[in-house]
Amino acid sequence: MTETSTSANAASEQAASSPAAEPAPPGKSPVIETEGLTKIYEGASKTQEVVGIRDLDLKVYPGEIFGYLGPNGSGKTTTIKLLLGLIFPTAGTMRLLGSENIYSIDVRRNIGYLPEGAYYPDFLKGEEVLRFYGRLYGMGRRQLETRIDEVLEVVGMGRARKRLIRGYSKGMRQRIGLAQAMISDPQILILDEPTTGLDPIARKEIRDILVQLRDQGKTLLISSHELLEVELISNRVGILYEGELQTIGTIEELLSDRDISLEVEAPTEQAVAQLKESGIMTEDIVDGKATLRVPPGVSMYEALEHCRANNVNLVSVHPRRETLEELFVRVVGAAGGEKEGVQ
Repeated sequence: MTETSTSANAASEQAASSPAAEPAPPGKSPVIETEGLTKIYEGASKTQEVVGIRDLDLKVYPGEIFGYLGPNGSGKTTTIKLLLGLIFPTAGTMRLLGSENIYSIDVRRNIGYLPEGAYYPDFLKGEEVLRFYGRLYGMGRRQLETRIDEVLEVVGMGRARKRLIRGYSKGMRQRIGLAQAMISDPQILILDEPTTGLDPIARKEIRDILVQLRDQGKTLLISSHELLEVELISNRVGILYEGELQTIGTIEELLSDRDISLEVEAPTEQAVAQLKESGIMTEDIVDGKATLRVPPGVSMYEALEHCRANNVNLVSVHPRRETLEELFVRVVGAAGGEKEGVQ
């Protein structure tokens, strides 16, 4: 059992440390695809370069929510600007909906975008914002009015459609922003921090809307620092660090069982200290019971022996799945350590 656990941990480490090419889902072609995509910005001097992204190979498939993660400055915004055609790549290729002509009207009409902290003139009404953006897409009047009714219904803003934006709460502004991104009925939605700053109820409501859109066959690329929200709804995630994709995969692939959790009768302070020396950390102590977290380097049998030696009585044993936040910290930390080592 120890060998099996070690092999599983090693496989998990490998999966989360290199963005290996993934097999395409049967019968599906990517709607977002980049190969060797690179963007180098000019630095303060001609000899200085700033890497936005480097050699990005990315595939996002129809009908999935893809969580695009990374610390500030990692290249998420650069990628989004490239996909939206707001900036041009230094090297590499992009394909949207199977077309390399990402600037064509047909492609543009099928992409909806919600920027972080979207701002709309506060003297406009909610429906006027949607009418303005619909006209930018070249939608006819009758088609646009029908579509406005539809998207307002989806985001739950029908009753507030004639209210001025200045009277909207942050959650309402985010909803109208999502409606704006949906106005042309696009196949691809690119959402930058769609739930940041919202209260728990508003986050849950926005999350439900995003899942509903996915279930309708839409493809969502979501850039966010709200890792729990991403973990709850994403099919796959990719993590960037300093412009390079560090890992990519499904939630199930990346968040495997990485350690063991033991429920025990509350240990003494001396036992807690002894267990800590062995790498076993004591977490919550509630109602006379404690949770011990056993790291991958310590087998279950070793953990049980340490408990026996310190007179700690076992209640139950549970495998513990790593959270997306823990994966994020681990992957980014490892990538940062590698770069420091190279320098």
